[in-house]
Amino acid sequence: MKTYSMTQPRSLPGQPRRFQAPDFEALIEAAGDLIYTLDFKGCFTYLNQASEQVLGYEPCALLGRPFTEILTAESALVATRHYHQGLLGQERTPFFEVEARRPDGGVVHLEVRAGALVRDGEMVGRQGIARDINAIKALQTLVTEKSQRVTLLEERTRIAMAMYARIAELVYADPGAGPAGGEMLQEVQHAFDQLAAQKHGLSVADLRILGLLAQGHSNSEIADIICRSPHTVKDSVKKIMQRLNAKRRAEAVACAIKLGLIAPPS
Repeated sequence: MKTYSMTQPRSLPGQPRRFQAPDFEALIEAAGDLIYTLDFKGCFTYLNQASEQVLGYEPCALLGRPFTEILTAESALVATRHYHQGLLGQERTPFFEVEARRPDGGVVHLEVRAGALVRDGEMVGRQGIARDINAIKALQTLVTEKSQRVTLLEERTRIAMAMYARIAELVYADPGAGPAGGEMLQEVQHAFDQLAAQKHGLSVADLRILGLLAQGHSNSEIADIICRSPHTVKDSVKKIMQRLNAKRRAEAVACAIKLGLIAPPS
């Protein structure tokens, strides 16, 4: 049978080995999470050293103060409700989340696990562990924002494709449309190109230059094709590269293809 002692004497052969009891106070003080106790008035009676890192307060600065003083108004209501439910033995879950105000003006998100503080079989208050979950909250916000942007982009793409398909159906379903139908479809495509270009600070003319760059044409060749001076084309290419944050012409072309502004060269 194992026994526990505050000392660790040498065990004699044939005798049970003795172990030193854990120093719980040292463990609590070394914990990275905030550990606290409250009295029946909701005032702090103990905080470990993590309070300085998590909340920005030294433990002695919070002793005797109500826990509501360091919480935002909304979180104070949540924590107070949970506190009173705990005293009455009516809490549904030991976990809840709150926002605490730091003395530097910052706000820290805390995940709290609370329970009854019992001594000699009698409840004398509440106790809990609070964990800083700011990093988790920031990650959740980032994931949500990216998900929303992807959903919005997919929806816009779906609507645009549906409109384009419907217009094409109307144009080519009319045998009498002839060349006029094709011209109408080109106008719609031109409008879509213009919207896509404007989104990135470009013009439809810039997209045409990008398309010619993708085909390997030089500035002089592009100038002849679009009936502009080589100097004008050079300035346009420079502007395009700035808009697409590209350092080289090939990089600008690759970026435009990736963004769907131009089609890959066949």
